[in-house]
Amino acid sequence: MTLKYVYGCKHMVNSLSSGESEAKEKEQRRVEFSFLFLTVRTKRFNGVFDRLGAFRLSRYASWLSLTIVPIVAGVGLFLFFGNLIALLWNPAIGEIAREAGLGAILPFPGLNPYLPFLYGWFALVVAIVVHEGAHGIAARSLGLEVKSSGLLFFLIIPIGAFVDVDEEQIKKAKARVSSRVLAAGVGTNVVVAAVCLIGVLVICSGLTPVINGVYISSVTEGLPAEVAGLLPEDVFVTVDGVAINRIEDLNATVGNKTAGDTVQVVVARGDLWQENYSAVVGLTEVDNRTIMGVGVVNLLTEERLNNYVTVTPAKLPMYLVVPALAPGLVPFSNSYASFYTSPLGSQWVVFANTLFWLWFLNVNLAIFNALPIYPLDGGRIFNIALKSALPGENREKLIFRITAAVTITVALVILLTIIIPFIPSFL
Repeated sequence: MTLKYVYGCKHMVNSLSSGESEAKEKEQRRVEFSFLFLTVRTKRFNGVFDRLGAFRLSRYASWLSLTIVPIVAGVGLFLFFGNLIALLWNPAIGEIAREAGLGAILPFPGLNPYLPFLYGWFALVVAIVVHEGAHGIAARSLGLEVKSSGLLFFLIIPIGAFVDVDEEQIKKAKARVSSRVLAAGVGTNVVVAAVCLIGVLVICSGLTPVINGVYISSVTEGLPAEVAGLLPEDVFVTVDGVAINRIEDLNATVGNKTAGDTVQVVVARGDLWQENYSAVVGLTEVDNRTIMGVGVVNLLTEERLNNYVTVTPAKLPMYLVVPALAPGLVPFSNSYASFYTSPLGSQWVVFANTLFWLWFLNVNLAIFNALPIYPLDGGRIFNIALKSALPGENREKLIFRITAAVTITVALVILLTIIIPFIPSFL
């Protein structure tokens, strides 16, 4: 038997062969097609696993991975249980999740509206390959056989990878061997994620704000601002000679005027906001407020950048927020990237987004697989730990019950965090 890993969610593939010849024929099959899924299997990477597994560092890395798994599992349990409690106590959170839609739960770019297609698929495939490759390297470094490896496709789209480690050898191996093989994927994902996050922070630390101030997000048709030639994406520089750094400055200046008055406005526009445009703008009154007819946003480019690159333990969850959900937090989001320049040139946005999504999907893959849910990596390691901690002849039933209870509990919590936001839709 072999253990097949697909997208970090490992499923045991139990097959009964009618004879030895049929089993051999199945093992030799390189391409398998089942409904819309294509599996490509090869032994070409076995040599890579052998060579990398021969390094002494691989053995040390597997120990490091084993220490990482319970920490990541604890983080995952904290996040899921915390999310469930928040949903039960604060209906507004459920409303936000409901507005995001079921698609936001899916891990596949293109189906999840918040995962960019190109960045998302690239990062997802890399995370899976890293995860599975780590299993293969750890297995060979500890003397276990890797039968084959390969990719799983949905039609022609790669959606997973797997490494077939000899399941019988895993079962017979000592606990410290089998658990290190299982932990390797999570540990390596965490290391890759950490390196990528550091890369994102290094890139953002080198950014320079192009402009700061009050950004015009919209101009109301027919009102004085449009008549005077103000445009969306303009940035206020001065109003009547007063520097406009925040919306409060704009309100204070305009608030002293009455309908029918005019103000001298200077805005920045054009490429990198290097062009100044000056105009006299009349004021009008709407709902007892003196306005010129623009929607505005505080850019706060320096504050946002400093907030992002200043890392503290309390702010770590911020780096799990995807740019599309909170563009104001992320300097390289589509909404704010144009307000910064970098020594890397215009491609800095590509580098930052690539590294961010590699961080995001690697760390999420690690968290999910570290959870004590059987047959995920964390669930199997938990089961092995129970066998080591509970010696005795009649332990199997107890171990099975504990493993099943923990698996069902954690899986139920995850399921509830998905279902609860949508319950009001059916009432």
